[in-house]
Amino acid sequence: MQDRPANQARSARNRDGWPLHPFLLALASVLGLYALNVKEAALVEILPALGMALGFAILVVLVLGLLFRSFGARTAILSSIVLIGCLFTIRLAFWVNQVTGGIPMVPFMAGFVLILAVAFVAVARARRDLRLPHSILNGIALVLVVTPIWQAASYKWEHGRPGLKAPAPEEVAVPAAVQPDIYYLVFDRYASAAVMERYFGLDDTPLEAFLEEHGFYVARGSHANYLKTGHSLASTFQMDYLDFLADEEGQRSSDWQPIVGMLRDHRVARFLKSAGYRYAQIGAWWGPTQANDYAEFNPRFGFGEFTAMYLRDRVVNPVMRLVAPDSLYTRTMQWDAGQCQRVPWQIEQIKQAADGTAPTFVFGHVLLPHEPFVFDADGNCLSREQSDARGRVQGYVEQVRYAGKVIRDLVTALQQREGPPPIIIIQADEGPFPETDVGHIRSWREATHDELQIKMGILNAYYFPDGDYDLLYPTITPVNSFRMLFNKYFGSDLERLPDRIYAFPDIFRLYDFFDVTDVVRQFHD
Repeated sequence: MQDRPANQARSARNRDGWPLHPFLLALASVLGLYALNVKEAALVEILPALGMALGFAILVVLVLGLLFRSFGARTAILSSIVLIGCLFTIRLAFWVNQVTGGIPMVPFMAGFVLILAVAFVAVARARRDLRLPHSILNGIALVLVVTPIWQAASYKWEHGRPGLKAPAPEEVAVPAAVQPDIYYLVFDRYASAAVMERYFGLDDTPLEAFLEEHGFYVARGSHANYLKTGHSLASTFQMDYLDFLADEEGQRSSDWQPIVGMLRDHRVARFLKSAGYRYAQIGAWWGPTQANDYAEFNPRFGFGEFTAMYLRDRVVNPVMRLVAPDSLYTRTMQWDAGQCQRVPWQIEQIKQAADGTAPTFVFGHVLLPHEPFVFDADGNCLSREQSDARGRVQGYVEQVRYAGKVIRDLVTALQQREGPPPIIIIQADEGPFPETDVGHIRSWREATHDELQIKMGILNAYYFPDGDYDLLYPTITPVNSFRMLFNKYFGSDLERLPDRIYAFPDIFRLYDFFDVTDVVRQFHD
């Protein structure tokens, strides 16, 4: 009974209910990143990161609460100090570096962590009432949560609309005898052989010869319809151009959500589902191709795009690099986004995607020869230092060589499978970015003929089992790929569209389209 006054004093010093601001800070670390990326990230994509952040906050509060035998103000403040150090230090250092134009991140982080450590010791040893700083932290944390929610909600309110969908083609009933598996394999930024030879000094005609020897039609004069993956794939899957987005969104819009919506619900998927097809999608780390609600088979490698981006900016990243540098999850958080593990895994998933239970449409989006340039020509994985020493151009060339080997392997495997031979389309969505500032500092409206050639010339090859390519032609572009395929194999009567090539100035004017067809085609005239 002698200890009651001391216990009451301790209770008074730490009394103020359960900790609140540690959990608000955890939420704020995720919501702040979401507000910065609200034009690209879907709300559902942030849920894993929210779960991780809240789980970590609960763990910190429990450990410190048990250590200090209290869940009051002291534990709350100590927990928030730990969470600030773990969840905000790297992001804060990056922001300070950007704003000041050069304060080194590592010394700043070391100094900031030292300040937090001193604050932690001071609070742990404090004998005074901590309810006032506890209340102040509650207010600050609440502001940090409410602000990004308001920013994201305001943006959604201003730009909110039903998903933009082009009308579906007519439903069809196709006899089973003419339902082969269909593989649509996109090798991101794989330039045409003409571009590779003229601008990169690489003779890629052996790949074209291999494809033709295996029954493919190679469209040697093909170009992308748009200069970014999102626009290009949306146009291909909608089987139409995206002019209407300029009216819907405005030419100065930088909102990616209409594109994202069209990649998750598109005409090709609805057409094939109506024809009895099973849908398989094996995407990259990029969110819009990583998942699709239509897909019955949709394996995913590592973290989602938002979660990986969130974890890279938290202390878990350097800690994992220190304690488990070779683990799968450490690699998926690094600069190469786990490409060395992801690409071979994707290839195996593509080979296994059609299970024979129903005709299957397989969409594979492979980031080859897209950067990061982590592979050599034989598919060996390089360190960042090795990749940097090799240089960007040589890195791209060697990844083209490796991508060619991957394509040969896939074609051989798919054509040797038991059962009816499949339809295979191997296509790039865009070419590489030229070694200039076009699209970043300079507008694409100022691009030269050579810069447009590099960006728009693409690999485009088709395999139809019967070898009848009467509907194809050398300059066919992706917007017509499925129109011609559906006309040939499903009895559709879809009009062939003019093969046009469009650009837009930069990522701040995503729908300010202008036609560059005549400029680009000068190389082939």
